[in-house]
Amino acid sequence: MKSLMVATDLSGRSEKALHRAAALAKRFACPWTVLYVVDEDQPAALVEQEATQVRMMLEARLVELTEWAGSSPKLMVERGDPNQRILSAAKSQNAELLVMGAHRKSVLRDIFVGTTVERVLRAGQLPVLVVNQPARGEYRDLLLALDISHASANAVNVAGTLGLLDGAVRRGVYAFSPLAKGMMQYSGVSEERVDEFVGTETRQAVEELKTFLHDERLDDRIDEQLVAVGLPGNVLQRMVDKHRPDLLVMGTRGMGGIKRALIGSVADYALRELDCDILVVPPETGA
Repeated sequence: MKSLMVATDLSGRSEKALHRAAALAKRFACPWTVLYVVDEDQPAALVEQEATQVRMMLEARLVELTEWAGSSPKLMVERGDPNQRILSAAKSQNAELLVMGAHRKSVLRDIFVGTTVERVLRAGQLPVLVVNQPARGEYRDLLLALDISHASANAVNVAGTLGLLDGAVRRGVYAFSPLAKGMMQYSGVSEERVDEFVGTETRQAVEELKTFLHDERLDDRIDEQLVAVGLPGNVLQRMVDKHRPDLLVMGTRGMGGIKRALIGSVADYALRELDCDILVVPPETGA
């Protein structure tokens, strides 16, 4: 990893992100930036007052932050729309990774406007590490979400480029749903026949995953292949509960216009429901 930025709102959730960003900066000996954005949707005098106070608070912690990371971060206090300023600041600092704290869940609010994290992710410009857990050590147990798409392969490769796969146990999980199973059960087909059908579908899914990993040249990046029946979100929940990974790596698919603003996705589910740290990787430019 060559550089990273952590966006903070000075909340307890952002404090976890600060610790993780410092740990990563120390691990990879890379420059790092701490960013706070003052929302300009308030009187100008309050904007300036908040900006001054925040800068003083961050500067007062500079020694502490330097001790955590082994290097001094660049401090930035920006004014403007938070998600826009976060992205532009990350671009100006050539950040390879953006680190953010998980935002408090608020179902009604999130349905209509989404969190800052989700809005940044929908812009699809750079990988975002969403921190849910205290930084107790390096990422040593990884769950890699695979859906037989180039987007998921790209997510694994980006995690590798960032150095996050090094020295970790890497489990690839592929969820599949045999659609005919429910119809067979509804039609009164015997459980034995249903189980036989699911077994055949499972073997086919295993072969599909093996072919995918070979074609995408990911064989040496996956230590364990997990194939499970169920909807992707439900399978990820089960795997997180079972393996308790330090980090979940997943990709998003490119969307535009109204779909990007409104449509749900597995990444949306993961951000709202899973309690592990999550690296969300956008599709490659032009994908």
